[in-house]
Amino acid sequence: MSTGRSPAGDIWFCVRRNGAPEREGWTDDASPADLPRRLDARRGDVVEACVADAFRPVALSRFSRVFHERARGLAGLELAFRGEVVRFAPTRMIAANLRFERALERFLEHRGASAGEFSSGGSVRAFSARQFLAPAGGEAGAVELFRGATLIAPAPAADEDRAADLADGIGRWSIANLSAEGALPYKYWPSRGTESPADNAIRRFLASLSLARLGQLRGSAEIRAAARRNLRFNLARYFRNIGGGRGAIVESTGAKLGAAAVAALAILESPARSEFIAELNMLAAGVASLTDRELGFRTFFFPPERDGDNWNFYSGEALLFQAEAARGGLECAPSLERCAAVFERCRARHYRARNPAFVPWHTQACASLFAQTGRREFADFAFEINDWLLPMQQWDGLAPDLRGRFYDPRRPEFGPPHAASTGAYMEGLADALALARAVGDRARAVAYERAIRRGLRSLRQLQFRDWRDAFYVSRKKRVMGALRTEVYDNAVRVDSAAHALMAAIRILQPMTFGARMAPPG
Repeated sequence: MSTGRSPAGDIWFCVRRNGAPEREGWTDDASPADLPRRLDARRGDVVEACVADAFRPVALSRFSRVFHERARGLAGLELAFRGEVVRFAPTRMIAANLRFERALERFLEHRGASAGEFSSGGSVRAFSARQFLAPAGGEAGAVELFRGATLIAPAPAADEDRAADLADGIGRWSIANLSAEGALPYKYWPSRGTESPADNAIRRFLASLSLARLGQLRGSAEIRAAARRNLRFNLARYFRNIGGGRGAIVESTGAKLGAAAVAALAILESPARSEFIAELNMLAAGVASLTDRELGFRTFFFPPERDGDNWNFYSGEALLFQAEAARGGLECAPSLERCAAVFERCRARHYRARNPAFVPWHTQACASLFAQTGRREFADFAFEINDWLLPMQQWDGLAPDLRGRFYDPRRPEFGPPHAASTGAYMEGLADALALARAVGDRARAVAYERAIRRGLRSLRQLQFRDWRDAFYVSRKKRVMGALRTEVYDNAVRVDSAAHALMAAIRILQPMTFGARMAPPG
């Protein structure tokens, strides 16, 4: 990462062509807009610039407190050792998806030095930096960035539809990245331009489900065909007959309740459902076989030692599938009485150990059951759990690009902030809003509407929207429309896109409950 020379000047520059760096270094006495001319950049090049200031020393003992994740892309890092000074500009760390700790490790590795040697002979400074992009050969001038991207405003413009824009972008990404066989990339690293070898069947089937819903929303033959091809690929790869009339989604790590339920939902809503009726019936039997008289559901077909893992996620996915199967009148569906009994067991367990992961899937299940029965307990429980979730949405006192995400710093065991989490919570909130409107609960409707507006701001901030957000990406079609994991982590994952897409669709096409569900009077 280092040129091996001490910086000269306080302006970091990097001349990029199609995202790839061609020249980089430090200079001074230039405005960002004038850098393309000063550096003889060619038409089509983009110059990335950071104007550094406010340098301040940092004791090595406080390194992790100053250079934490939220500071990545905002704070610069300067390391001085053995007469050499090396700086890591904020946009440079975003473009490389580089953590502060790893930057220090690489610095020492390249110099054959230990942490102890640096501690006794090195020094660290942090600095701030205004960030700019300056295209060469045009009239645009310099565009100011915040943490390597343009900012989404707190409130949308009068002619802006953030849900529609979010959905359209993810739809384009899905079509552009779908292979001839029907696969979508599970995880992609924009900085490297490579796919991760990691895998997760549930998250892949979420993409199948989201594409089916988008095809229905848009009435698009192209998207319907993509959804069909993707589902066919995923079932061929993961579906297995496990005996006793049951089907499961089998991975190297075992067979999960949640995977069977989401795959079954994807078939249920697929334009090609008739092609996969046998798999649907077997998956339904598999889900039913994991119902439990005490816990609502067990969570793994195998291995047995993992049973109980991820209960908060999988129980909601399974209950939603069963409720929707009943709503669709499928022969394989359990009765509404059985669904209600499972709901009661899940509710009781949630009260014993509350977790936000429980909220979105069970909210959707409650909405489906309320639509079929009109029983107020389903709506009331959805309201209760979403009211409990709302304080975890962050807004005031944060950097502007973080506003609208869901994270409780007082309860880190609930998990880190993540695009997929925000998208999932938004799915539940969209159904909670539809329920609130259906029963005439205006106060809750207002609260949920605000949370959804804020969540859309967060999701659009995470989306690769145009060349400015992807200035460092060489293979732009692999990312445009997809969502970064966080504003300081540009990894793209398929479930981040799928959850955000399904949330947007639920906002654009709210669930309806029929005339008998209308508020009185």
